[in-house]
Amino acid sequence: MQIQNLRKSYKLSQGDFGALLGMTKGQISSYEREVSQPTLETLNKIARFFNCTLEELTEVPIREEFYLKWLIDQEEHFVSFTQEIGNQVEFKASAGLIEVQVDEYLTYGASKGIKEGKAPIFAANFLLLEGDKSNFIINHFEKVEKDLAEVEREAILLGHSIDQQSAFASFPNNMSILMEGYPLLVQLYIALDKCAWLGNPVSWPTKGTNILALRLSSGKIIRLHISTMATGCYLYATYSKELEERINLWIALKKKDAIKVAVDYALEWNRLQTEAAIKEQEKAIRQSENSPKHFGV
Repeated sequence: MQIQNLRKSYKLSQGDFGALLGMTKGQISSYEREVSQPTLETLNKIARFFNCTLEELTEVPIREEFYLKWLIDQEEHFVSFTQEIGNQVEFKASAGLIEVQVDEYLTYGASKGIKEGKAPIFAANFLLLEGDKSNFIINHFEKVEKDLAEVEREAILLGHSIDQQSAFASFPNNMSILMEGYPLLVQLYIALDKCAWLGNPVSWPTKGTNILALRLSSGKIIRLHISTMATGCYLYATYSKELEERINLWIALKKKDAIKVAVDYALEWNRLQTEAAIKEQEKAIRQSENSPKHFGV
């Protein structure tokens, strides 16, 4: 049972964890020590509140926020993989949050068609990759840096110009910017324990509020994109001065302050998601009750 791991990842005591779910400290302690087993109803309550599935409570996490696990631990992680034969790539990886303005959310919503009743977006999680001068991917993007498209502030979540809507349209005009993205994509799913969701568009590591960033040797931060599997899993990049500044604001935080902000955000986001899911479920039930009934003869 992974209830203890879930609780500790949010830096919650047994009492605080239980209070969020309407349970006692003794109940939580009993579940964690496996003195007793939670009912299916209790497991559903935990899964719903913390925006996960029953499988996540048995070590298969599923989240729309791809980097949330590393966001709330605020530890330094490493991502290592073979980009191509003879080119081993290693990154130091750290997760954080950027604030999202109302007009940025509205621009993103207008483009992506966010459903009515969905929890509003007020922040986005990012993963910043850093490497040394021998890093193959860093070297590639430094060579094509001058050709990277610049993204206007209001399109910060889109990651590309507002008038570029389709998967193909958001590709760079200079195709020399593209490189193979599948090795990095797979390693991100492996490193963040999301292998079961590989390729699922609901939780894509470079889409929308999931921001993958790369620091160049000069210190400049660019945003990485990996196209869908249907379009070849190409890795490319864009640049947003506003995004760079917001990432640097997070990096400047002291670790203890970053942890508090991250956990508070995650709990609030889970609460909003839970409420939105309940409302959606209630709406579906009402629609079902009001729909015409057909009876067979």
